[in-house]
Amino acid sequence: MSISEKLKIQVDDYLDGLMSDSELSKFTEELFSNLELQNYVAINKEMRIQYNDEDWQFLEKPSSDEFDDLTSYLNSDDARLLKNTLTKVSSAYNKDNNAQASKTNKAKVYSFFAIAASIVLIIGLFILNRDTNLYNIYNSWEELPSLIERGDVQSDVLQNAENAFISKDYKTANSLYLKALENPSLNNVNVYLYLGITQLELGKHEEAIATFDKILESDSIDFSKGYWYKALVYLKLDNIVEVKKQLKIILKDKNHYMYEEAIKIYSKLK
Repeated sequence: MSISEKLKIQVDDYLDGLMSDSELSKFTEELFSNLELQNYVAINKEMRIQYNDEDWQFLEKPSSDEFDDLTSYLNSDDARLLKNTLTKVSSAYNKDNNAQASKTNKAKVYSFFAIAASIVLIIGLFILNRDTNLYNIYNSWEELPSLIERGDVQSDVLQNAENAFISKDYKTANSLYLKALENPSLNNVNVYLYLGITQLELGKHEEAIATFDKILESDSIDFSKGYWYKALVYLKLDNIVEVKKQLKIILKDKNHYMYEEAIKIYSKLK
């Protein structure tokens, strides 16, 4: 399919009822003239009907490749045959049930549905497991800037903190970054960034979110880093709703930190 990531995000907003009047008007104009978009919306709507909010967590937003595969399958002869077969079996079950069919026939029907349910479960688990490591893909801290300036005597505490951080001794690093923030001259966005990550690694998720909020509240040109790292916190917690909220904010401005990565990760969410 040739539907852009931006348009896919608009489909989510459309189905979730989050569009403004002007956005809805513009989207419906596109919908009326775009057959491919109509099919995409129809499939997404059908999937939402088939799964409740809890079940939808692992199927809500397939990646582009997954959605293309699913679309191809749903339009295939095999899918139509399966649908017809399930319909026939369902009719047979209702008929047998009303006529008090033999236990043997009912057992066959139950077995068929058990097999069908198992297939659906296996497919669901396969899709789910493909992205269980999504957080691990994006939690690389290699892109973080060093806080150490050569010849800066005051940065000794930051040097020790950074050494601990690199060694993954996050407990020690956490204490040292907190100590550094007591010094007004060392109080800056990047120190808060490192502090928030140590809190994230230590499982102090609420503290990490609060720390990243301080970055968002700052007047630094790097304030948008707060959105990205809050998204990672929620991703680790598997809170997809909150992850998408942060990513959507990032996607509002191409100058926001990790804009391109936000597009990629949004497309992989379930």
